[in-house]
Amino acid sequence: MIGVLAFMIALAALVHVRLGTLLTYFQQEEYTARRFLSAIPRVRLYDLRASGVIVLAMVAGPLSGHWAVVLVLAAAALAGIAWNEGRYPWKKPLVMTERAARIRGLAAVLALPGLVAAALHPVWGLVLLHLLPLLLIAANAALQPFQARINRRYVASARAKLARLDPVRIGITGSFGKTTVKHILAELLELSGPVFYSRGSINTELGLTRHIRQRLQPAHRYFVAEMGAYGIGSVRRLCGFVRPRYGIVTAVGAAHMERFGSVAAVAQAKSELVEAVCAAGGLAVINSELLEHAPFKALKDAHPENVLTVGAGGDVAVASGLQGTDWQITLSGAGLDITYALPLLGEHNILNSALAVVLAARLDPSIIDRLPLVTRVVEQVPHRLQKREVPGQPLVLDDAFNSNEAGFANALRVLRQVADARGGRAILVTPGIVELGLEHDRVHARLGALAAECCDEIHAVNPGRIESFVQAARDGGATVHGADTLGSARAALKGAAPEDVILYENDLPDILEERRRL
Repeated sequence: MIGVLAFMIALAALVHVRLGTLLTYFQQEEYTARRFLSAIPRVRLYDLRASGVIVLAMVAGPLSGHWAVVLVLAAAALAGIAWNEGRYPWKKPLVMTERAARIRGLAAVLALPGLVAAALHPVWGLVLLHLLPLLLIAANAALQPFQARINRRYVASARAKLARLDPVRIGITGSFGKTTVKHILAELLELSGPVFYSRGSINTELGLTRHIRQRLQPAHRYFVAEMGAYGIGSVRRLCGFVRPRYGIVTAVGAAHMERFGSVAAVAQAKSELVEAVCAAGGLAVINSELLEHAPFKALKDAHPENVLTVGAGGDVAVASGLQGTDWQITLSGAGLDITYALPLLGEHNILNSALAVVLAARLDPSIIDRLPLVTRVVEQVPHRLQKREVPGQPLVLDDAFNSNEAGFANALRVLRQVADARGGRAILVTPGIVELGLEHDRVHARLGALAAECCDEIHAVNPGRIESFVQAARDGGATVHGADTLGSARAALKGAAPEDVILYENDLPDILEERRRL
């Protein structure tokens, strides 16, 4: 009896910890059952250690004739596994939201019959451990109608608050650059009035809902909403929620191709913001290169007064050059003539800043003369080619939130330039890019070849996921090291010299970085 009780307690403790482990990965996959199921074999989210302990106990018990002793030893082993697993150093730990707590609670209830059955025979404990991922999926599915009602109530509350306070509403979308443009625009518009914008990369309806309900105040004159797209119709739905009168579209590229399938589909999705702004009689400021895509060209032709293009051949021309470490940028056209300095690294930030400056100038012409005072001290956007320097340590370029080919390529060129200026080595640490679909190998091969030109040393995190990148870099003569995790790559760089420059290009969540051994 003591052996059975000890085994039950230890198994219950392991189930509790394991549900938390699996729920963390489930949350990182946005509670999508299909993606979570595909991650189980990839990340090895099936049980090995505890299963081995239980199988060994089922063999040793009958052979030894001392079931109680064997069960106590098995219980001790299961408790040790639970303790060790509970101390795992997550990069992106579980956020115990109300939804996560409900899913975990219901899954625990669904696991109770298995725990009771395990008291009759340990084999049911073995079965239970391997059913836990399915129990989480079942719990989420069962709670979905309830969760949908909660979400609708929260969205309606945010929509009503936004309508009541009625700030000037601005939407920003694009395959890349939208978070940077959002931060620059918010800093510029502070010259005109208080600005509300979603922190970090919050760009979904529920994310914006939470920020509106918690942070939007009557004093805010402007509301800047970043808009993410996960398929055609995503931006249109966000526009129905935010109802923007102004908008910026930064770029269209091969980001999230796994979801979209083609660049044409990406362009269609991003053009939905311009369509909504034009319908509202407002102004959309877009990268002039977007006119190469049919949806944007059609909207520009139909609404020439509502769509302002910025860049080569656009309504507003952009000229730039380096002066020291800062960009000197001149905008001209469409009634605008302004020169300003920008301290941000990377050539891609020239156009990013230009889009923000043009819209800020149109929203409040009275601040035009003061805009250069703000651009020269604009803050680096966290984790987007952000410089981090500590005396006596290598310079770190933190581009951890980048996830597109153009940004990756720009960051590599900046790495080479800064390393040459400091007289040190250019060192790259990267796990590559995600959600490229059929373009995965081709994009990584191109980036690997460029990395070989720009880097003295490369540390590929989870190199098996980006084999084409590693091969292309080695073919180009680069020194490439493999690392299981970002942490192990950092450990390998402890001997880097103070004059060296380390670029951390992209940082993937746990579910994409390594394989576990549960």
